[in-house]
Amino acid sequence: MKSIRILSFSLILFATLLNAQNQKPLTLEDIFASDKFQGRTVVNIQWQPNGSAFTFTKRNPQSGQLDIYKHAVSSGEETLLLAGADLIYNNQPVNMSRYRWTPDGKYLVISGPITKIWRHSTQAPHYLYELATRELTPLADADPELRNVKLSPDGKWVGYVRDHNIYIVELATGKTRAITTDGTENILNGEFDWVYEEEFSIDDGWRWSPDSKKIAFWRLDQTRVKEFNLVDELAGVYNEVFKLKYPKAGEKNALVQIGVADITTGETTRMELGEETDIYIPRIHWTKSSNTLAIQRLNRQQNRLELLLADTNTGNSRTILADTDTAWVEVTDDVIFLKKQDQFLWTSERSGYRHIYRYDLKGNLVKRLTSGDWVVNSVAGVDEQAGWVYFYGKKDLPLEHHVYRVRLNGKGLQRISQREGWHSGVFAPDFKHVIGFFSDVRTPTQMMLRKADGSLVRFLEKNDISAVEEYRLAYPEFLTVTTTDGTKLNAYMIKPHDFDPNKKYPVLVFGYGGPGSQMVVNRWGTGGRAYHVSQRTLWHSFMVQNGYLVFCIDNRGTGGRGKAFKNLAYGDLSKWSVHDQIEGAEYLQTLPYVDGDRIGFWGWSGGGYLALMLMMRGPDYFKVGVSVAPVTDFHFYDTIWTERYMGHPKANIEGYEAANVLNYVDGLKGKLLVVHGTGDDNVHVQNTLYLIDELVAKDKSFDLMMYPNRNHRISGGNTQLHLFRKITEYFLENL
Repeated sequence: MKSIRILSFSLILFATLLNAQNQKPLTLEDIFASDKFQGRTVVNIQWQPNGSAFTFTKRNPQSGQLDIYKHAVSSGEETLLLAGADLIYNNQPVNMSRYRWTPDGKYLVISGPITKIWRHSTQAPHYLYELATRELTPLADADPELRNVKLSPDGKWVGYVRDHNIYIVELATGKTRAITTDGTENILNGEFDWVYEEEFSIDDGWRWSPDSKKIAFWRLDQTRVKEFNLVDELAGVYNEVFKLKYPKAGEKNALVQIGVADITTGETTRMELGEETDIYIPRIHWTKSSNTLAIQRLNRQQNRLELLLADTNTGNSRTILADTDTAWVEVTDDVIFLKKQDQFLWTSERSGYRHIYRYDLKGNLVKRLTSGDWVVNSVAGVDEQAGWVYFYGKKDLPLEHHVYRVRLNGKGLQRISQREGWHSGVFAPDFKHVIGFFSDVRTPTQMMLRKADGSLVRFLEKNDISAVEEYRLAYPEFLTVTTTDGTKLNAYMIKPHDFDPNKKYPVLVFGYGGPGSQMVVNRWGTGGRAYHVSQRTLWHSFMVQNGYLVFCIDNRGTGGRGKAFKNLAYGDLSKWSVHDQIEGAEYLQTLPYVDGDRIGFWGWSGGGYLALMLMMRGPDYFKVGVSVAPVTDFHFYDTIWTERYMGHPKANIEGYEAANVLNYVDGLKGKLLVVHGTGDDNVHVQNTLYLIDELVAKDKSFDLMMYPNRNHRISGGNTQLHLFRKITEYFLENL
């Protein structure tokens, strides 16, 4: 028998509203075809070097352009610095999307309209704007395909990537110089291939040295990487093929090198990375010296992460630190070299939980700064002057995200964010102030200026979304479900305003279940975007209004609870996710107000995979399933993600077979809808086509919805409205 308890931090499911009878019901059009729930935020934040003010952008309602404002910390006064409508080139508006200051504050690097490439990478025309003269100068003739544009620390140069090469421009003269010249479709300088960007969450492939005299950069040779064809069936009478370099599990990756170019001599020195070439270099970091580059080297199996220090003049390198794990080691950006000491900070999960460590440059441990059975998420920054390290973590509750600080000597640990919920921030360079962001499941993301100790200076944006009060939104109630073997799992349930415990309700279960993920969190737009209610969360509220309960449970293998809990996912991504989601369904069946014969499941991507597995391996629990953009066979997914959690296909044949959806098609009994975009560059439609073939072979009835040329998000135009209307109708008709 499962047990359940309401946690002390549980939120009251629905507030008692005096005008509840006048509140509007949600419609699909409200959610997917309007901006009623679009929140406001402070965007493009740039602190001034001395921390006395910050700049940000606001959309001008008259011109439609972004304007740059300056906010004074001491007074709160906001002044207009630059009107976007004044940025004109060739008699056309620049349409600024982003900006960067030079360190001396004399210039702005302005980005024009952004074109998205893959998940993180973008390209845009760029311009140099001189504040004193108001002169606007285009970079590379305003080429719209400039990428990774960055100013040098001394403010004298700006660099960018164009046509797979790195270029720099001297601001004083306007002269352009090529740092690399061998770039092609297969040789990538200062940028990444698809799989590095997607799975290491990185798209900027070069770094200025601290003295602005050198550039460190990645060089990827993807010649040997096999191509996958994405077919455009809407190109006209004849279709067109786009060839994507995409290494699937067990296949060859791009070869990686790290170069350091001297911008004075033009010479490039290759850093020594060891004899093994089948490796990853997920991160590089300059130390405080421009003569030493730190390099993170990860083996193909991803269970050993090493930190190398390389002499940028000779290329010679040495390994000073290594982290290993029985499953996988996660890559982070938490390598911070101190400016006043020959030491650095490093985070590791070696204790079973990610914590912060301080090392010297020989790799000797100086001090462990944090410890305990709780998780440090990431380091936010170091105030060496005051001796504080600021970080985000889950010391108090895995469902929340708080800001903490600890002394460089490991003493004085403090939580500086107070309210229960989700906190983050942008710290000033002097660490005296922070622009804080806060939300919980009932509070849209608020922005405020705080002192470094957490005390409030002023609100910047309370983000009162009127539609939240106008509509009958339903909010999650957090639960703990105890499985048959005694494991406690985090979950939430959403009930209607007029919930009647004497009725029997159908339940719509939502899940993802992938390694390190968390869907059950105390944040606005649970499992969605930070600054406004995610459309999926709104849709869950819509389904509650239509008579369903919504339930979500984070199975074993998910995040926030330490490495051992995550490692349970290793080797067979279906084992514990399927097991625990079924136990979640068994728990639901014990509730007197749940109709145990009317439980459905839906998920996207990894959640789509989970939906298929549950419909085939738990057919007695789940009557209806909707699977969006699913992986069906992990041989079809990319090297980095798949091998991180499953190992190499040749080394884990049994695991790949156990996790293969196609091996369980015989078990399907209920109603199944499969959805995929034919232009999905991430989870290829090949996955769904193989599934269809197997379903037909086993004479299984199913439903299918394909979206031509849509990518993994299945969005654009009317697509999301159409998609969720289809999913809604499917559950209403079958559950």
